[in-house]
Amino acid sequence: MKLFGFLFTILILSASFNFQAEGANVDLTPCLSANWTSCGISVGTFIYAKYNSWSNIDTKQAFGTTCHSQFKGGFHRWQWKWSGKFWCPSLSTSIIGTSTQWKSRNGAIEHAIQDYVTKMTSAGLLKVEQLNQ
Repeated sequence: MKLFGFLFTILILSASFNFQAEGANVDLTPCLSANWTSCGISVGTFIYAKYNSWSNIDTKQAFGTTCHSQFKGGFHRWQWKWSGKFWCPSLSTSIIGTSTQWKSRNGAIEHAIQDYVTKMTSAGLLKVEQLNQ
């Protein structure tokens, strides 16, 4: 009977997350199946697209808290490239999402967010419930 209750709870939670994900246009299916890389890409792309502008050093609301982003450009092998960072100090003081050598600053910040989500979910520090906030 306890097993049935547990499975029923999982089913209800899955349906709830699926409904929330459909309303928010973010696919949490990889997150629910512990595919952290795909989860990071899906949620990172959604967070990036949620805001229509990014500054060099910026603060945005994500995962129910305040997160920070930073990007900069520079030359690498005689080509202009962009690097980005994304972090949420209240969730983790040591994990930072990074990206390097992107042709666009938009690509640099989007991939930094994806890297952050991948690192945080695989470390168990960012729960599926927080991904939709």
